[in-house]
Amino acid sequence: MSKLSSIRIEKQQHPRISVLEPFDIAWEYSYMPEKEFRGDMHYTLQVCIVIHGAARLVMDNFSRTYGPGEMWWTMCWEPHAYRLLKRRSFVLAINIDIDNLGDCGHFSDCDWLAPFTVPPKKRFCPENEAEKTDAVCNAKKLFHLCCRKSLNWQPEAWLSIHQLILKALSSINRKENLDGSLNMRSGFWRIKKAVNMSRSAESRPPNLGEAAKACSLSPSRFSEIFRRSMGISYGQFTNKVRIANATKDLMSGDKTIEQVAVKWGFFDSSHFCHAFKKYYKCSPKQFIPHSGI
Repeated sequence: MSKLSSIRIEKQQHPRISVLEPFDIAWEYSYMPEKEFRGDMHYTLQVCIVIHGAARLVMDNFSRTYGPGEMWWTMCWEPHAYRLLKRRSFVLAINIDIDNLGDCGHFSDCDWLAPFTVPPKKRFCPENEAEKTDAVCNAKKLFHLCCRKSLNWQPEAWLSIHQLILKALSSINRKENLDGSLNMRSGFWRIKKAVNMSRSAESRPPNLGEAAKACSLSPSRFSEIFRRSMGISYGQFTNKVRIANATKDLMSGDKTIEQVAVKWGFFDSSHFCHAFKKYYKCSPKQFIPHSGI
């Protein structure tokens, strides 16, 4: 089986990921080869690293087998499927909240999304034994950090994840210069200004018309490029941004639910709570039980 259209896709919400915990680490171990592909689609960014054995990935018109030290990258809401091919296959999965990606310093010019938005066949994968060995070591480090949960394990893991993304970004830039390709970054560069405007907005993100105008595109063309590049619609993206930023405001304890709802463009506190539950699977008061809101 190699066609994604014939595979049942499961939507993954990753409820553990939140403003407080912008990533999670999961893993899969199989004693025997799997006969069937498992479809997957999730709202987070994801990097999967094969530690032992092998896995087969199917994504749109792309298909590849990955061995130890190799990895694949998937964008938010990007349908894909995989199966573990050998006995004792072990794969580590890193799920990352797109709204908090790059939140580790004041380097906003870094295109953290590029490793996820280039075409699948151009996404970073270690090519030599040194790179593969390094990838396996980093994956094992993240696995042990997550299992042991020693002091400060989360910031250490968060920085390690960003180091991995930077390595992928450096590889993309190097190959882009060697190939002389002007279209390497797919359509993301054409809508990047709108993404940055939405994520940096102090209240409501720009509407579709404003975002399209900022990118010198018609609303229909902008919507098409945005969905193709980001894997979700512009409306879905801005809803996630509003929820994430509203949650940060709630955590500060300076505003009531009603004030936060108005600030971030929700009709009222009821509308905000409904939207909040959709993403976090609990109410704002359950999420922040001691905030006094």
